[in-house]
Amino acid sequence: MRVESCPTSRGRLIYSWIDNLLQNGKAIPPDTMSANLAVRILRAAAAEGGNRREILSAIGLDETRLRNPLSRISWQVAIRFFKVLQAHFNDPAVHLRLGEKAAMQNFSDFGYATRLETDLASVIKAHVQLQPLRQNMVRTTFDTDGRPPFFTWEYSPDLIRDYATFVEFSVVTFARLSRQVLNEPPLLRSVQFRHEPQFDIHRYKAVFGCPVDFGMPQTRMEIAGRQVFRPSPFANQKLFDAASRRYERPATWMITGKTHLAYSYFYLTSELDKSPPTLDRMAASFGMSERTLRRKLVEEGMSFRDLLDCVRKDMCQLYFMEDTRSLGEIALLLGYSDLSAFTRAYKNWTGTPPSRHGSNRHGPKAN
Repeated sequence: MRVESCPTSRGRLIYSWIDNLLQNGKAIPPDTMSANLAVRILRAAAAEGGNRREILSAIGLDETRLRNPLSRISWQVAIRFFKVLQAHFNDPAVHLRLGEKAAMQNFSDFGYATRLETDLASVIKAHVQLQPLRQNMVRTTFDTDGRPPFFTWEYSPDLIRDYATFVEFSVVTFARLSRQVLNEPPLLRSVQFRHEPQFDIHRYKAVFGCPVDFGMPQTRMEIAGRQVFRPSPFANQKLFDAASRRYERPATWMITGKTHLAYSYFYLTSELDKSPPTLDRMAASFGMSERTLRRKLVEEGMSFRDLLDCVRKDMCQLYFMEDTRSLGEIALLLGYSDLSAFTRAYKNWTGTPPSRHGSNRHGPKAN
């Protein structure tokens, strides 16, 4: 089965908001990359010792713009992004290391819930379905009926050379995803690239652990079928369903014309774990004045404070169901300065302190 960008019936809820945002591809410009993906790459670069401010300055990107996870950058800027990273680290292969580290870490990252799918094949399909939102520079497909199953990356022949670094980064991220889901190295059969090697071929082979060929008819990665269909240790149907339902509300807002509420919901979801969320910062990322955005939100039925509270409660419910994080970590992920601030908010939501959440693992009820 060749999987492209049509959600499966089981995962329909979690991906319906993407359909509403993209509007069959009409809502976003072609050949662009999302700010959300750029932020993940920057986070990986910082983990490698890179200076975020210097990198952004060299690229010519505005930090404010990146705060809006739904904003886009052109393919030319995306390519310059990777060139700046190579120069910053003085390493032409740094994008391969960053692809290993640019992983989703929590529910603030789009697609984090995909790891809750039943097996590696389902996780991969989910990520392929998310690709148009993350980037539409190349189209990734996954054929589960192949012998062995394989991915392909499709893009214009005129851009083979320009896209070489970005495509290599993308291939590494899918190899890394396979390893993370199964907690073991992916059994890759082969990796093929349309472009020519950019550095010593042995560095590619060390990363992928399989034969790597260049100048091929298509960019393709083959993976062992016995790994693809092996059950995932992270599978969690209840949490997957809860994460899916969380997107119903902003998706409905988008459909009914409450676009400021919908975009603000996604902004706050992405921003909570990075810096204290404020109305003026969110307005700036949308290119609006604080006063205008405040008025738009109220007209669409919710104040900024109520919306922020709504997002925090939704996220808190997921983290409690996940049941792998300390209360202190959850407080930080929800954007609270300390545990006491989170405790006060939680008591306002539920009437009980979060220390008692062990008897109620679902946390506060969503609004």
